Amino acid sequence: MKPDAKCRESLIAACLAGIGITVPLYLYLEAQWVRLRQLPLHVPGLPRPWSGVTVLHLSDVHAGAFALNMRLLAKAVRWAEEVKPDLVFLTGDILTGGPDDHQCIDLLTRLKPPLGIFAVTGNHEYGITTGFLEQPRNTQPLWKEAGITLLEDTCICLPPRSGASLTICGGDYLTHGCPLLDHPLLRAAKDAAEACSPSEAQSLLDPGNTSLFPILLIHRPPASDSPLARLFPLVFAGHTHGGQLRFPTRSGLRPVHMPRDAYLSGVYQWGKGKLVVSAGLGVSFLPFRLFSRPEATVWRLVCA
Repeated sequence: MKPDAKCRESLIAACLAGIGITVPLYLYLEAQWVRLRQLPLHVPGLPRPWSGVTVLHLSDVHAGAFALNMRLLAKAVRWAEEVKPDLVFLTGDILTGGPDDHQCIDLLTRLKPPLGIFAVTGNHEYGITTGFLEQPRNTQPLWKEAGITLLEDTCICLPPRSGASLTICGGDYLTHGCPLLDHPLLRAAKDAAEACSPSEAQSLLDPGNTSLFPILLIHRPPASDSPLARLFPLVFAGHTHGGQLRFPTRSGLRPVHMPRDAYLSGVYQWGKGKLVVSAGLGVSFLPFRLFSRPEATVWRLVCA
């Protein structure tokens, strides 16, 4: 073989080796490149006395799945302790049934929001994953011991301000929140909405006319045609990890494992209201992210 051919082969081999090292390294580093954000969220119909309330939204910590997940949570908690949000929403896949669950709970309880911490279950809380070692589990005792309110198709009314109250509702992962359609706190609004035109129904659910402003916490983002959209003007969800691994295509960045029309991360128009989807803090299955940085966000709700 000629010397120049040997040089070319050596150069190609070196380049391939460099790519083989650099790409996984970047994917691992991006999985730790957390975005800690404070953003306004304009919410149609939000009662004016509640305008300005701040909400820390955390999702998909996956405690114990990888060591980097707990490092990210600790960083997010330190940041949030300085920001001092009024509320904390945990939208599922926080715990995984392992020994790190207690460390995760200890970190979360360092946050002492004056209006409380509210959580809903995700598939990992129930042990529903594609991992062959996963087992069914019950995380209720951990939430209860920590004083964190686990909402399982239930609603909690916050203390009213000037006659208006926020009602925090949580949909269980196994039921997709369907029992909330018949929840006593929401049934009257639902019956009135079904008897009216869409514009009249929205007016009935408008907290400017009632003292009820329901907010839904749920793990998996509901579809735009979900019946829950008739009841909830504001929804917080997770589950997607923002796609976790997204690749450039002709139509933009696309994850390889989710439908094209899936809600990945950000704020979406959802029915007459808004859907907020977190890209999550942790990772599962692989300790990598690509074009989908982890995040923790403090939203300041603003009356639109």
